[in-house]
Amino acid sequence: MSMWQADTLSTLREALPDAEIEVYGSMLEPASTDSWSDLDVMVRVTSPVSLEAALGAPLWAWQSVQDGDEHVVRAVLDDGRRVDLTITGAEGLLPDQPADNDIRFDAALAAVTLGRGSHLIGLHLTLGIIRESLVQWMVAADRQEGTAHHPHATALDDRAVDELSLLRVPAGPATARAAYEHYCAARAAVEPGFVSGLEGLDAVIARGSDRAG
Repeated sequence: MSMWQADTLSTLREALPDAEIEVYGSMLEPASTDSWSDLDVMVRVTSPVSLEAALGAPLWAWQSVQDGDEHVVRAVLDDGRRVDLTITGAEGLLPDQPADNDIRFDAALAAVTLGRGSHLIGLHLTLGIIRESLVQWMVAADRQEGTAHHPHATALDDRAVDELSLLRVPAGPATARAAYEHYCAARAAVEPGFVSGLEGLDAVIARGSDRAG
């Protein structure tokens, strides 16, 4: 267990003194854990709990699934920590989702898997982000041309070349970051008020690269 994982476990226990907190998953196998590993914990509480308060930082992106009495949250914090929580007894309270929550989560997971050399999964996730970038550019082209029918090239077709330029070797966390940065540019072209979350992804990469403790 690295420093940030141990510190996060301590933060949880201090914030939830009456909860039952148990570590599971890769944390029980020290030889298979590294700075890219997330912290897996089971948390039993008696009342709803704010996850941002319990973890001591804002959430940057997450996946949330409720199944009966079990609430599973895969959280990425804005300081780069990644915590998978299985909560029972009551639900975990989440903030409003960022507009690109799903893309952020995939970008974080892509950076982690590529950082660990898992290129099949990492590329699969990265290609999903690139696909969503192309969707945004197609919407922008529709608006620019005033039609959804484009039998010929539009002024934005060169964006496809930009996306292809991301697929170079060697692949690594920077590949996932570049894909997310391209997505943010495409989304901003459609939604001028869109705000990217690159700082959160940079924090994930820094922790995985063991530059953030």
